[in-house]
Amino acid sequence: MADPTELSLTTDQAAALEGTTDANISTTLPTENENFVTSGIEERARWGRMLANPNNLRLVKTAANPSLAYGVMSGAFSYGPDIVTYAGGSDTLTDDATNYVYLTPAGVLTGNTTDWPTTPHVRIATVLTADGAYDFTDITDCRSACMWQTVVNPGMKVLTSQSLAFGDFTDNGDATGYIDFTSGTIPVSAIVLGWEAVVSTGFTGDTTAVIEVGVSGDTDAFSADTAQSVLAAATVGSASLAAESYIGSAATPRVTVTGGADFGSISAGTMVVTVFYMELK
Repeated sequence: MADPTELSLTTDQAAALEGTTDANISTTLPTENENFVTSGIEERARWGRMLANPNNLRLVKTAANPSLAYGVMSGAFSYGPDIVTYAGGSDTLTDDATNYVYLTPAGVLTGNTTDWPTTPHVRIATVLTADGAYDFTDITDCRSACMWQTVVNPGMKVLTSQSLAFGDFTDNGDATGYIDFTSGTIPVSAIVLGWEAVVSTGFTGDTTAVIEVGVSGDTDAFSADTAQSVLAAATVGSASLAAESYIGSAATPRVTVTGGADFGSISAGTMVVTVFYMELK
């Protein structure tokens, strides 16, 4: 993929903006034949400074109407401890709808006409379309709604697993099944604060499905509450056990689900589990 080519304003569209104030950046646009010096070099310098960063993951219009084509500029974002680079790309909007455009944690350009997903994502913009077209004013930039995390030490961190499906769990041959994180480990000298599970598909097939988060050999280490259910779609979580919150050596989180009788009875289930921790140094 590559950066899309943004459609420029027409002469009439540009003329209509003369002397107006751009609410997004509080800058007044110049009027035709306005003297560069008297209108303020400072204003132009401010525009120059602003142009250095805003193109990061910005949604742009790429074709004249009628068209539903759009693109998203290249950029980068943080996802847990990782920096994900997006190379830029293009796609097509759905007509006669509000389009929610976002990136998945893997950096895949995605959109729908329902709402923002409940699973981790990077919001790019909403775009209102009608009659096979949309205008610049129909684009609402939503990048500021994301929680951007600077990777520095010490401080608050998150370690998020891949989406966990029941079929990826290892059956212990009893009521329990488990899966270890593959997205990374909790580093030495960290305090685990707790975890959250966003269940999109309930772990059905048995009478119960209780989740614990810990490590191999201590499956409830990060679960002060060991009664959280993932039997139905919901968002659940727990604080960490105080006595086991300190991480003295790198630890790989383990998620365990306990059924009512046999883990093998569970026939469905998908969730995203996030472990929250703080690095001390």
